[in-house]
Amino acid sequence: MRNIIRIGAGTDRRNRFVAIALGVALAAGPAAMLPAAALAAPATDAAAASTTAGATITLQGADGASLAGHTFNVYRIGTYTDQILNGTQISSLGVRGDTASNAWAADAIGIANAYDPSTADDIAKVYGYDDAGNIANIKMDSQTRQLRNISKALGQSAKKPAPVAGGANLMTTRSTLTINVPAEGLYYITDSAGNPIMIGTKSGNANIMKNDAKDPQWRTLGVAVVKAKSVRVDKKVQVSRNGATVGKDGTTNDPVGVTVGDTVTNTVEVTVPNKQAAGAVKFKLIDQPKGQTYVQGSLSVRLKNAPRTDITADAVIYDGTTQNNAKSIPGDPALKTADNRPADPDLAIPAGGWGIDGRNLLDKYSNRTIVITYRMTVDKASITDPANNTVHTYGTFTDGVRFTTITDQDKVDIKAYDFTLKKVDAGNVNTLLDGARFQIQRNGKWMNLDWNTGKWSDAADQDSASVFITGDSNHDGTVDNRDDARQRGLIAFKGLGYGTYTVTETREPAGYASYAKPTFTVTIDDAGTSIQYRGTGTVPNLTSRLDNNTVQVKNVANLTQLPQTGGVLAFAFWLACAMPLLATGGMMAVRGARNRRDALMLTHDGDTPAV
Repeated sequence: MRNIIRIGAGTDRRNRFVAIALGVALAAGPAAMLPAAALAAPATDAAAASTTAGATITLQGADGASLAGHTFNVYRIGTYTDQILNGTQISSLGVRGDTASNAWAADAIGIANAYDPSTADDIAKVYGYDDAGNIANIKMDSQTRQLRNISKALGQSAKKPAPVAGGANLMTTRSTLTINVPAEGLYYITDSAGNPIMIGTKSGNANIMKNDAKDPQWRTLGVAVVKAKSVRVDKKVQVSRNGATVGKDGTTNDPVGVTVGDTVTNTVEVTVPNKQAAGAVKFKLIDQPKGQTYVQGSLSVRLKNAPRTDITADAVIYDGTTQNNAKSIPGDPALKTADNRPADPDLAIPAGGWGIDGRNLLDKYSNRTIVITYRMTVDKASITDPANNTVHTYGTFTDGVRFTTITDQDKVDIKAYDFTLKKVDAGNVNTLLDGARFQIQRNGKWMNLDWNTGKWSDAADQDSASVFITGDSNHDGTVDNRDDARQRGLIAFKGLGYGTYTVTETREPAGYASYAKPTFTVTIDDAGTSIQYRGTGTVPNLTSRLDNNTVQVKNVANLTQLPQTGGVLAFAFWLACAMPLLATGGMMAVRGARNRRDALMLTHDGDTPAV
């Protein structure tokens, strides 16, 4: 039984137009499909090729997406026969099964034809073909229902033979996977995280074929884009680190620290479900923040592999207020799961978050990877109670009868950190000092703190920046009996993220020297586990790190309390202190010399010097 699949008579009277299902329902992109059924072209005078032992199939993630989480098993439907090749082009070929694969194919055809009482979508058995050939004869362009049914039925059949490859050997974290198969032919590949694939290998050096004689485009064989039945999502916070923008996961292994009040850029990367191949009918996203608020109007959507292509207009955006003025994305009550539950319920828009109805994205950009970019303001965060942001994705798929909704989510935690300034007497560090005033800068800008919300912002200048006073626990600008006595001598700086801050003492406590007001820097890492303090200015040794979250800052009452390093005081400080003394001494020396000169002149007698 030759199983050359003929679909018409050629003009050369040799009746050698053929069709075969090679690469069923594989989306190569919105503009082109990999060959499936009805791949036909007129024969040439080239000699017919014989089936070559050994071949490969290459699986690819959509738009370069990783194949992590996918495990594949490969089953042979049939091998090629009677190939007619012309260089890299396949003019015609047939498919023939063996005993086991034909039994499997026959059982699957019976299962598929029983899905619907109507015979309109039945898979026909063609005279002269075996059952593997009958499957290969299904035409992709006009028999999509039959293709979907047979793909499902091949997986359900109890007569499915042992795989020719698969399991742990067919797993990768890369975006491509090359599979060795025993012979050129038509194969069925199951995917633990996606829909099955029917794909034909190339034949010899020939790897392109047409859908039919009128098809102007040659289609590539042996390569398939994985039809992931998933909506796997990857969310990151984009921050500036060491002069470059980097994406942070916001996890224990990749933490991110952000100052409360700052606005941060978020990105969400997700592949639009495969509408043509995987039967996707709905695609939605929900962004659920905690301790953050979406900056309305900041969301944009672009294609990952064409970042200049802005497709935001195709995303129906909901933020609960200005856009679409709705509190939820409406579902479709007609879509039911196998147990008759709603497969597409309404999705509420969280407070401060957003939602996207991706129905237009599904129509236009099926199986393409998109990047959603938007901004969030951090309202509240700490090391023990981080702000976070979780994006939820929903994809509803159908097998032609029932509907299944697949979900995924990814969360980013944002932390902010605290440190305490402890003000003490240089002569007795157990003496805590109230009334010292400090201000703080970041990146050369003075900072302002909203005492009610805990949010930081840039001040216009130093005069408008917040002033922090040791012992002033209620922030009323005065240290008195209304303050918490346990906070004596302390200032708690809270809600600070990654970066270097400069803290400056602007007024010393009463009774202490004004010429020795300390300044120091605080450097906070993303994890907040290695906060560093460094004294600066003319008296750097007045600052010391007590622990990760506490810095001790001294004040002196007189010069004898100034700290020394190796027995020598900071030269710059001594120079600053000595300048008035040097100036006074100089003035006295000049005045003495002048007085002596005047005395000499008073005793001068003609040409005789004074004696």
